[in-house]
Amino acid sequence: MRKPNVMTEENIEKAYIIMAKIVRDYGDKYMPIFQRMHEIREAHKSKLDLKNIALQIARNSLE
Repeated sequence: MRKPNVMTEENIEKAYIIMAKIVRDYGDKYMPIFQRMHEIREAHKSKLDLKNIALQIARNSLE
Protein backbone atom coordinates (compact mmCIF):
# COMPACT_ATOMS: atom_id res chain seq x y z
CA MET A 1 0.00 0.00 0.00
CA ARG A 2 1.34 3.47 -0.93
CA LYS A 3 1.62 6.27 1.56
CA PRO A 4 -0.54 9.26 0.69
CA ASN A 5 1.32 12.16 -0.88
CA VAL A 6 1.65 14.82 1.78
CA MET A 7 3.15 18.23 1.14
CA THR A 8 5.28 18.75 4.20
CA GLU A 9 7.91 21.43 4.58
CA GLU A 10 10.56 18.71 4.36
CA ASN A 11 9.11 17.24 1.14
CA ILE A 12 8.84 20.66 -0.45
CA GLU A 13 12.47 21.48 0.40
CA LYS A 14 13.70 18.15 -0.99
CA ALA A 15 11.81 18.67 -4.25
CA TYR A 16 13.03 22.28 -4.46
CA ILE A 17 16.67 21.21 -4.15
CA ILE A 18 16.22 18.37 -6.64
CA MET A 19 14.69 20.76 -9.18
CA ALA A 20 17.51 23.27 -8.69
CA LYS A 21 20.05 20.53 -9.43
CA ILE A 22 18.09 19.43 -12.52
CA VAL A 23 18.16 23.01 -13.85
CA ARG A 24 21.89 23.19 -13.14
CA ASP A 25 22.64 19.84 -14.80
CA TYR A 26 20.14 19.79 -17.69
CA GLY A 27 19.43 23.39 -18.50
CA ASP A 28 16.82 26.11 -18.65
CA LYS A 29 14.13 23.95 -20.24
CA TYR A 30 13.35 22.79 -16.67
CA MET A 31 13.01 26.33 -15.30
CA PRO A 32 9.18 26.32 -15.47
CA ILE A 33 9.10 23.32 -13.14
CA PHE A 34 11.62 24.96 -10.80
CA GLN A 35 9.59 28.16 -10.90
CA ARG A 36 6.46 26.23 -9.86
CA MET A 37 8.36 24.58 -7.01
CA HIS A 38 9.60 27.99 -5.93
CA GLU A 39 6.03 29.31 -5.90
CA ILE A 40 4.83 26.32 -3.87
CA ARG A 41 7.70 26.78 -1.40
CA GLU A 42 7.03 30.50 -0.98
CA ALA A 43 3.27 29.96 -0.56
CA HIS A 44 3.88 27.30 2.08
CA LYS A 45 6.30 29.59 3.94
CA SER A 46 3.80 32.43 3.75
CA LYS A 47 1.03 30.27 5.24
CA LEU A 48 3.30 29.18 8.09
CA ASP A 49 4.33 32.77 8.77
CA LEU A 50 0.71 33.90 8.81
CA LYS A 51 -0.24 31.08 11.17
CA ASN A 52 2.59 32.05 13.52
CA ILE A 53 1.38 35.65 13.50
CA ALA A 54 -2.14 34.52 14.36
CA LEU A 55 -0.86 32.35 17.22
CA GLN A 56 1.26 35.20 18.56
CA ILE A 57 -1.71 37.62 18.46
CA ALA A 58 -3.93 35.06 20.21
CA ARG A 59 -1.27 34.45 22.88
CA ASN A 60 -0.81 38.18 23.48
CA SER A 61 -4.53 38.78 23.77
CA LEU A 62 -4.74 36.38 26.73
CA GLU A 63 -2.42 38.54 28.82
